[in-house]
Amino acid sequence: MASNCTVTTANNIYTADFTFDAPFQLYLETGDVLYAEKVVRIIPKKRMVVFGRWQDKTIVAKLFFDPRRAAQHVKNELRGVSLLHDNHIPTPILYLQGKSADKNCQVLIFERIIAAQNIEEMWQAKTSVKECLPMLRAMMIELATQHVFGILQHDLHFKNFLVTPKKIYTLDGAQIESFPAKLDKKISMENLALFLSQLGVGFEKYQELLFRYYAKARGWILKPKDIKTLFWFVRKQRDLRWEKFAKKITRASTDFASKKSWKSWSVYDRQYAAPEFLAMLANPDTAYHHPSAKILKAGNSSTVIRVTLDGRDYVVKRYNVKNSWHYLRRCLRMTRATRSWRLAQKLKLNYLPTPAPVAFIEKRCLGLKGKSYYVTTYVAGQHVGEFFSQHHNDVEKTTTMVKRLVALFKNFSALYLSHGDLKATNILIDHQQQPLLLDFDGALEHTSKLALRKTWRKEIKRFLRNFDNQPTVQAQFEREDFNFS
Repeated sequence: MASNCTVTTANNIYTADFTFDAPFQLYLETGDVLYAEKVVRIIPKKRMVVFGRWQDKTIVAKLFFDPRRAAQHVKNELRGVSLLHDNHIPTPILYLQGKSADKNCQVLIFERIIAAQNIEEMWQAKTSVKECLPMLRAMMIELATQHVFGILQHDLHFKNFLVTPKKIYTLDGAQIESFPAKLDKKISMENLALFLSQLGVGFEKYQELLFRYYAKARGWILKPKDIKTLFWFVRKQRDLRWEKFAKKITRASTDFASKKSWKSWSVYDRQYAAPEFLAMLANPDTAYHHPSAKILKAGNSSTVIRVTLDGRDYVVKRYNVKNSWHYLRRCLRMTRATRSWRLAQKLKLNYLPTPAPVAFIEKRCLGLKGKSYYVTTYVAGQHVGEFFSQHHNDVEKTTTMVKRLVALFKNFSALYLSHGDLKATNILIDHQQQPLLLDFDGALEHTSKLALRKTWRKEIKRFLRNFDNQPTVQAQFEREDFNFS
């Protein structure tokens, strides 16, 4: 272990940025050594979470090195861990509270639960909702228990729960508040709604089912208004989650890298960073001359290609500047690439299907915005028009697809979004027969339900015109309920 790790100090860690991931050794004031094998999370100049080893134990270590706040962060963490232990709520064992040898870094070392997955990993990997129901039901019992004990977790994130065959472990005690008595109904429901909102949109049936599990555990007798109140809270918590997440998607963070200069601005998902990809970000027009580049659309307003970089297939959409007047109209607005990135991230946060957003690039001159580029992963499939032309005689397939599309539109509108260009070529059917929405540069985020409904009535009229030559398919859509709420 020692030969593979660089010896470091708290001062070295303090200067680390988001790209820091090298194994290292940190000498502790006790005289022994923390071997950090993997950096899980880092907030520069503040704190870091690592997987590693200490005294032959497999551990998770939290390192706090903000000179002004480290002691308070440790105090908050220890208070939360103590609350969980005192109430017999499963949480990893705290092995050590200490400091680095130079005393500039506060260190907490916990046991690492190996044979476990966090809830976010399980939810993302699911093949069906039903396979996750036993785990989610157990989570309802866990939350109900914590609420009865007067424990409120303000950061009720899916990643903060580790699931094993026998236990659910609660992580991260820093944002746990204790009440002298069990939580009242309103506080409990708001906290539960924060958890349920992370399932995404389109899971209302399961959210209600889980609420009933929770209520049964609390001994509540539910009334119809309780269900309405829950969904109001879920919507509120979903909006708050997006408001918080939206601030992260255009700045440097654990997940995203941001690069700004006087002539360009780019933001990309760090998991795609590789030599060819990074070279493309620096000069995106080179992708259009790459040997693997294939034109998908060559329009006046945009040019779309498929290209293979570092062994991965991408779609790059360049939003062109048509003329000087077009430039003047758009140079001060949010670029269409940035808008596409923003809304794709909102869909991703809520588990709505769309090709994974990878990057956006804006060309700039003296602060004025010119051409922009939006990059996604490539998804193989056929657009909606091709699907219905191919399967128009298969009533079962067309009926199933109609219902999936209507559900997709409703879920999209549940986020108070309208698409702006709902034509057949902007909906892709993948190899699993699931529809994905494309092209969000014309999409709108609404604040008024009235405006949302009015816009969606126009959207659906536009969409149905795609099937003027397929009256049977058009009739199937017209039988569906398009009353978006």
